[in-house]
Amino acid sequence: MQETPVEFIDLWYYKPDGFAELGGVWPVRIGTNIAKPNYRNGPRQTPYCNIHFIHEGNVEFVYNGEKVVLGKRDMFCKFPDTIYSYQIVNSEHPLRMTWITFDGHQARQILSMIGFSEEQPYQRGTVDKDMELLLQQIFQWCKGDSRKHLMTMYSLMYRIFSKLLPDARSSYTQSQSEWVSKCLDFIHAYYTEKITVDDLAKYVGLHRTYLSKIFTKEVGMPPSEYLIKTRLEQGKKLLLESSLSVTEIALSVGYPDIYSYTRAFTRQFGCSPNTIRKQG
Repeated sequence: MQETPVEFIDLWYYKPDGFAELGGVWPVRIGTNIAKPNYRNGPRQTPYCNIHFIHEGNVEFVYNGEKVVLGKRDMFCKFPDTIYSYQIVNSEHPLRMTWITFDGHQARQILSMIGFSEEQPYQRGTVDKDMELLLQQIFQWCKGDSRKHLMTMYSLMYRIFSKLLPDARSSYTQSQSEWVSKCLDFIHAYYTEKITVDDLAKYVGLHRTYLSKIFTKEVGMPPSEYLIKTRLEQGKKLLLESSLSVTEIALSVGYPDIYSYTRAFTRQFGCSPNTIRKQG
């Protein structure tokens, strides 16, 4: 560790290459420190996302004019281009922290997914023994300069993010609208595959009957009907805007053959796919 006027610190910096920037998130800095009694950081802002993990001691974190004292096993984060400051608070143990600074077009979304917001950029009691081990490992692997070291460090970073994600299957805090929104996103992403309502229920962690009930209430039709509607409307769009054959369109929107597609299409629109194409 290097000594500075306010801390003992060990830092690793990373400049992403073109391959790394093709991903959604990449590390910028990984660091660990032991603070001195006069330790203070800020007020300042950074262009990157950042998560601080507190191993020992206490820190006063200041954000948006608010103050909070955090201690062992707590975390706080910094959103880009927002001013924060933090300083040591007297305790029995010296302040010791590890942090990961990262960037990328998914960086802000990851902070939101794992439960941070600009209104409350901290969490309590989340740095358990498993997280401590992951943080030790990522700091060890980031020191190497081989491609294997880099890939392993990336995988550990995503394992840390994954561990911080709320368990959707055991959480009952989501609203019905949020569940339905996730279903709609799933349908729009995978309607070309052989997905079913059972797949939707499994994806959001709800019983099929209950999911169908709240989906119908929110959307105005059962999920099975909405899936068919989505496939057929996309098929109609391809009929009018592409030169694909009807068979190719049928297979492209999730139907096993032209016959089942034509029957469903005719029920939905009152005429055959060929008739729609001629009208267009």
